[in-house]
Amino acid sequence: MRNRPTPIFESGSTRGGGSAFDVDAEPGVRLVWLFVAMVLPLLVVAGRLIHLQGFVAEGFAVETRHEVESVEPIPTRNGRILASDGTVLAFDDERHQLLVHFRWLEEPPNENWLRHEALSRLSRSERRDKAKVEQAKVEVLSRRDELWRSLADLTEHRSDKLAELRGRVQQRVERIYRLVDERRGVHRANEQEPARRASEGFENRGTDDHSLARRAGFVEQAWDVVRHELTTTPTRERREALRIPEQSDYHLLLDDVSLEVVAEIETHPEQYPGIRSGVTSRRVYPLGRVAPHLVGYRGEIDAEELKARRERFPNGDPLDYLPGDSIGRSGIEQSYEHALRGVRGQRKIVRDRHGTIVRSEVVRPSKPGRDVVLNFSVPLQERATALLEETVEADTQQNGQAGNPPHGGCIVAIDVRTGAILAAAVAPTFDVNDFLSGSEDVQQALNSDSRRPMFPRATQMELPPGSVFKAVSAVAALQSGRIDPDRQFECIGYLKDPNKLRCYHSQAHYGTDLKMAIARSCNVYFFKAAQTLGPQPLVHWADEFGFGQRTGIDLPGERRGHVPRPPEREQKGRTKESSTIELVSASDTLRPASPWNEGESSRTAQSASRAKREPWYDGDTLGLAIGQSRLTVTPLQIARLMAAIANDGWLVTPHVARELNGSGQAEASVTIEPERHRLRNLSEGTLARVREGLEQVVAHPQGTGFKHVGLKEVAIAGKTGTAEIGGGRADHAWFAGYVPADRPRIAFVVVLEQAGSGGKMAGPVAKKFVQLLLDQDMIRPD
Repeated sequence: MRNRPTPIFESGSTRGGGSAFDVDAEPGVRLVWLFVAMVLPLLVVAGRLIHLQGFVAEGFAVETRHEVESVEPIPTRNGRILASDGTVLAFDDERHQLLVHFRWLEEPPNENWLRHEALSRLSRSERRDKAKVEQAKVEVLSRRDELWRSLADLTEHRSDKLAELRGRVQQRVERIYRLVDERRGVHRANEQEPARRASEGFENRGTDDHSLARRAGFVEQAWDVVRHELTTTPTRERREALRIPEQSDYHLLLDDVSLEVVAEIETHPEQYPGIRSGVTSRRVYPLGRVAPHLVGYRGEIDAEELKARRERFPNGDPLDYLPGDSIGRSGIEQSYEHALRGVRGQRKIVRDRHGTIVRSEVVRPSKPGRDVVLNFSVPLQERATALLEETVEADTQQNGQAGNPPHGGCIVAIDVRTGAILAAAVAPTFDVNDFLSGSEDVQQALNSDSRRPMFPRATQMELPPGSVFKAVSAVAALQSGRIDPDRQFECIGYLKDPNKLRCYHSQAHYGTDLKMAIARSCNVYFFKAAQTLGPQPLVHWADEFGFGQRTGIDLPGERRGHVPRPPEREQKGRTKESSTIELVSASDTLRPASPWNEGESSRTAQSASRAKREPWYDGDTLGLAIGQSRLTVTPLQIARLMAAIANDGWLVTPHVARELNGSGQAEASVTIEPERHRLRNLSEGTLARVREGLEQVVAHPQGTGFKHVGLKEVAIAGKTGTAEIGGGRADHAWFAGYVPADRPRIAFVVVLEQAGSGGKMAGPVAKKFVQLLLDQDMIRPD
């Protein structure tokens, strides 16, 4: 039979070989293959184990890295502000800092950090030797002690002082750690409370509702158990170790260290492990008293401003403001904040779990701010300020009396062709460094000073111009075609009444044409011209010369001034007849009571400008013709008026900045050239007639500026002005003009508040200022 037992070593002939049921023909080969199939995988596994243990085991001896990414700012600088002569007026002073890693100052040292530092000093094979690991830990601690001794010698600080600073940093970090740990405990308790309540509810159900469970049967009870186990978060007794970013970060140790210290640390980093340098900056104004109203200052941005910028730029602030950053608060610092502001860069830092930097990458390079070059030079600005301060102080000593407001003044000079501000001096002035010093007493003294040294008079002081405005009235008379400039008007010192509507000191000028009316500042001539013209031509040409409007200067907060306007229904007919003017408005409430109360004056002027109706009398027309009534102007507007007359009808835009220098090779310098426009419908020869009168103010023996303004070296053209403000207060003194008279280059204005006569008080200052222009080679002598 085929299934009978057969010896395996019998010959094939006796077994009936070749049968399909003969499967044991070669059992030895089959066993060999089975052995190979079982042993070969085991050999592969054993070989891999040998490789891991013998060759790469040290690579796994150190704890697995847990990399953390963070973004750190790359410091930058804001642009500088330079005068035209290259003098630096504002710049960022870089201050170097020393930062230390928390683990290198912590006492006692963190065990995990110490082990990591020790293992990093050993080879792969040595890391398995516990004795060598312990010895490496001792070396790390010794190296840390040596670091602090070296740092004390390098920075010239006592060791106990550095230990005190380290202790402060550690206390701050530990305080943060405790706060975070407490909050985490509260958060975990709140999370576990629902689970605890559910567990208690299930247990109570198992006891109190036992009879119900028996009735529901075993299946329902089993389902409740399964649902509880699947949906209830288990309580974990073991808490993970808390790590806060401050434990793996660098902290400020020393501020304002020398560049030599930084260089030593940066060039020998192996000698100062855990130490690195940082850079911060503060705004410095080397010449704090030079044009502080023009240069301005910077201050810390507040929370409301940050919120407003986030709302304005939801996709990211292009200037990247953060809490603690500075922003321009006044002057050029504010107007050119977009150019001066440097944008910090960003660097991505990858650290392991111990805070060691694994790699870094620059995400966004820093962009320094652009330098702003101004039009004025420091020597001229300084001397003009000194001249004005001397005048104001002397005037105060001579004329100041108890109860009288203190005096102040302003000088503005511009290029007649471009509108560039060549000087803008005010008195009294202040030192911006005193204001930014942080002393509350100094700041309070500046803010409470009745002379208001921080008030930007050139652009915000609104005063009646007085007879300086007669230049505009002369243009209106000539352009109307109803006044013959060569025809003489008879002046007996007053118009009708010796006590009203009179010339200065009731001086009679007798037969006077337009040129001599300007030269001798004859009020009666312009009264009669105004009676012929009516108010509308005066208002029209005041508008054309930019009064009642901002000049467009690149400084914040410029005031408009105010041009009074008759009601529309009365422009077509006669104006009301009533009492004559008193060289100002008949209504004290509609004219500035004092130059110091500019807030109330501004609101009054603006409300009058916006009013649809305001009272108008014949006297207002006459007052407007001589620069009184409710008319107010700024010194800058008067300087622009003189520039327009001097350049034959071009209304320039005053500007302080001259150019923006590029912050890098990719950015070219940009020259600032504001637009100017031609006065509309201006007849040829009109301004030439006015210039003749302005020249005679200084050149003619009867001119109001002949005694106090004229210079032999150069011809000066201009106009004096004495603006009354009433209330028993002294008049404002004006002189505005341009030089040289025959080839004008610079227009200027001098105004002294409540100083008296324009010719006697402002005239000498104008003369000295022109001499300064000669000394500084701004103009050439005749």
